[in-house]
Amino acid sequence: MRVEDPTALRCEPEHGCITCGDEAIALRVVTVDESGLALCEDELGRHTTIEVALIGPVAPGDGLLAHAGTAIAQLPREEVPA
Repeated sequence: MRVEDPTALRCEPEHGCITCGDEAIALRVVTVDESGLALCEDELGRHTTIEVALIGPVAPGDGLLAHAGTAIAQLPREEVPA
């Protein structure tokens, strides 16, 4: 969300979430199950399970931007963590 008023609250990756102060994390999908959960890996090799229902179908190798255990966007190929 971009706003013109510099004093307005923002929810952008460089500022973190205005609700909880957390930042979204870039992840790579490892596997996906039929219930809508994806096992993902970050750039350090740590694994976490992410809900992907909000962004639609994903496949192994896809990149996600995740916040609070939920995928909020798919990443372009060049931004997928290795």
